[in-house]
Amino acid sequence: MTGFRIRHLLAVVLGLVLAAGAIAGCGGGQEQATTAGAIEKWTFATDHEFSVRPDGLPELQKVYGFEFEDIEIMDLGVTYGALKDGKVAAAMGFATDGRIAAFDLVNLEDDKHFFPVYNPAPVVRKEVLDKHPELKDILGKISPLLDTQTMINLNAEVDVNGKDPKEVARQWLLDKGLIGEKAPAPTKGKIVVGSKEFTEQLILGAMTVQILADAGYEAVDNTGLAGTDVVRRALTTGEIDVYWEYTGTAWLVHLGHEEPLTDSEECYTKVKEEDLAKNNLVWLDYAPFDNTYTIMMRKADADALGIKTISDLARVINEKKK
Repeated sequence: MTGFRIRHLLAVVLGLVLAAGAIAGCGGGQEQATTAGAIEKWTFATDHEFSVRPDGLPELQKVYGFEFEDIEIMDLGVTYGALKDGKVAAAMGFATDGRIAAFDLVNLEDDKHFFPVYNPAPVVRKEVLDKHPELKDILGKISPLLDTQTMINLNAEVDVNGKDPKEVARQWLLDKGLIGEKAPAPTKGKIVVGSKEFTEQLILGAMTVQILADAGYEAVDNTGLAGTDVVRRALTTGEIDVYWEYTGTAWLVHLGHEEPLTDSEECYTKVKEEDLAKNNLVWLDYAPFDNTYTIMMRKADADALGIKTISDLARVINEKKK
């Protein structure tokens, strides 16, 4: 077992223990009922970032006109296990996470189109791309091959099967014929690659490092930095040269717009133009998969309560309060 796998398993176990302890402390030690649809308390699990983002929980509750009875802040990724194990009634997740199907969870339809599109693309500082224009073609080989089911499968290899993100990325690149078995000696200069800390970002970052190394660059792995703000700041300050960002995140968080965009091409085009003009950041081609936020429930509960959309969820929670 690799060091990553050991750390991965320990992190999952520790996270679930902490999540269970936190919920027990705030909810009197009562787990959610095991009978499908018998929700004793509408507790929602979320990571900290989603709990405060402009496209996150506070505004979601305003738009849909409801409030969860309790909010539990957990480490990123722990929400899936807490929901599966009945510690909470609903949770935030990401649409391309492989644990949704594996844990028999379901994404509720965002029927009011609250969440923007989140197509990922490599973002490079202009000075770096000017020096190495071939980066556009090299990284452009990855993006069109990443559809939704592909990304779900890759994420599941890590989060469900316990594989190392670097191993998963390498095998996919090999299978697609994008890299050789052994990278050549670097001759084209240094490119520092960053990423956020969750599984999908680690995979995308590893793909970037490995395809650049295969192309002859000294690809420095600085992936897994932290959350959105930290990685963006690392790019703008020159600590890293490239990372994958999501169009919706850039539009709402980095560029400060209030109204979400729900069309992939429109969002990408506007973000690409504005980020270049204001920040000298170049967005390369985006991938077709949309890793938007999602509100999840256990499928058995959702079926029993007739909840298919977030509006349905709001209705059920509001009726319980009457």
